[in-house]
Amino acid sequence: MKKGLIFLLGTVCSLLFFELYLRYARITPPILKYYDHDFGSQNRPYIHYMKSREGYFVGNTNYAGRFRENYSPLKDSNNVLRILLIGDSFVEGIDVLSVNHFAARLESDLATKFRRKVEILNFGRGNCTLYASSYYYINYIVKNYDADLVLYFTEARDITGWNDYPSTIFSLDSNNNLKPDFTWKNRFDYKIDLKVKSFGLFSDYEKSVYPSLVYRAISGIKMYGFLPTTFGKFAGEIPEQDYTPRKSEFNISNLSEAIFDTLPKAKPNTKFIYVVRNFPASSDQLITYLRTRKYDVIDLTDTFNYFYIKGTNTNAYYFKATNSYGGHWNHEGHKAVASFLSNRIFIDFSNYKMNTTSDEK
Repeated sequence: MKKGLIFLLGTVCSLLFFELYLRYARITPPILKYYDHDFGSQNRPYIHYMKSREGYFVGNTNYAGRFRENYSPLKDSNNVLRILLIGDSFVEGIDVLSVNHFAARLESDLATKFRRKVEILNFGRGNCTLYASSYYYINYIVKNYDADLVLYFTEARDITGWNDYPSTIFSLDSNNNLKPDFTWKNRFDYKIDLKVKSFGLFSDYEKSVYPSLVYRAISGIKMYGFLPTTFGKFAGEIPEQDYTPRKSEFNISNLSEAIFDTLPKAKPNTKFIYVVRNFPASSDQLITYLRTRKYDVIDLTDTFNYFYIKGTNTNAYYFKATNSYGGHWNHEGHKAVASFLSNRIFIDFSNYKMNTTSDEK
């Protein structure tokens, strides 16, 4: 009996110790996302995150689940130049250190050039492409955040509406008007999430290590299989990514057209610019469409010749830290993007009609 009590006490203390250690040791938690009833998958706020798949990143999310900065939704002064970045994992950029992300460099460069405070808020989320990011932008960001300039990053696959993000997206009704599509709510992991949270004791299970590990195991095995969930990248051979430059021709969907035409009008008195990426497929067709519609466009083919930074032999996708060719910009690529965007915004600001003059006397 005594030995049993000692064993039980030791087990409880060990579990409590590892719970507290894993919760407060500033390492990546088991669950990085949570489901918002209106918008779907969101980054969890106030979590610490480490990543070393391509480059190295160590950082944390703010109150709204954004990486790198902690600016409030509203500006504290008219003298602040506020820029919002909307896009996918290229914008989120958690493959490089924060100091090397193009947002940090762009913010510093523009503050020097305009001689005023500049705030850049990064709303990039991996795989959150046009159909999902536009819904979140129009129905949440526009309503809650001040902005003088919006840089909306897009690419060729947005023409057809490629989407791989468990989020509320736009679709078209019978009159070709935009409407929300909540298909993501049919996902098994979301249904399990609802069931777990229906028990009051586990309403915040994401914050506890053991319940979140159990949830991740159950949902992962059901959706992806036992071996991938258990062993991750060690479960099988990792397929080589194809980085061969290619030109692609798509028929632009009616839904993509409706979204592209709606986005610039969503936030009055805020300048809106499409920033077009030319990788993994050529975006010539998308650029032609946007310019035909008379929208402001920044073409990143002026910065990159597919993998290489123009005018150099530097591959913008090669990560020395892991000796790999990742699918995103390395620190040199971010530096090139920051420099290019800084020059374009500063040179063309009068055409953009932004409030770029200081209120200071």
